[in-house]
Amino acid sequence: MNKAVKRSKKAALVLMVPATGFFLASCSTEEPVPSAVYKNAEECAAFYNPPESCKAEFAKAEALHQQVAPKYQTQAECEADFGAGNCPEPAAPVPGQQQASSGGFFMPMMMGFLAGQMLNKSSSAKQSVPTQPLYKSKDDLSTFRTATNQPVARQTGPVSVMPSRMQVAPGKMASRGGFGAQAQRRSDQQSASSGG
Repeated sequence: MNKAVKRSKKAALVLMVPATGFFLASCSTEEPVPSAVYKNAEECAAFYNPPESCKAEFAKAEALHQQVAPKYQTQAECEADFGAGNCPEPAAPVPGQQQASSGGFFMPMMMGFLAGQMLNKSSSAKQSVPTQPLYKSKDDLSTFRTATNQPVARQTGPVSVMPSRMQVAPGKMASRGGFGAQAQRRSDQQSASSGG
């Protein structure tokens, strides 16, 4: 009988661990925020959004693309993560103009954008989702991802996202075969350094 009591205590502990994790996860104060994923400004407008707002949000994402996209030293390294033809040659600097922030590095093409600000204007600043470029990795062409490799959606249109996972960060040099692995490590390191 003594063994039966010990077994039941073990079973209770084993059952409590997943329940505790679920309980702690449900205590989070963060709630999903409405947003949307579009391939371009025209598709955004086709979802009955004001065309001017769509153009403005797409332009924001394009400008941010230069700052946040993963950067690679060679086209082959970039294409290893994003596929052949998805890492165009860096634009040559135009005399008299400041060189683009890509600085001669290879970056993946923008495959869409997250129209965050357009749909969550009423949200508090703490719960906002910034408009940003989206990418698709060679290993998962069906999923739109942020520059930090956070999955957002499998198709265009309305989507609910967690604001903490959609924050933008400056793009860093990535290693070959690194979009998935490198970005996930950066994400894990950021989570660990922020305490969660």
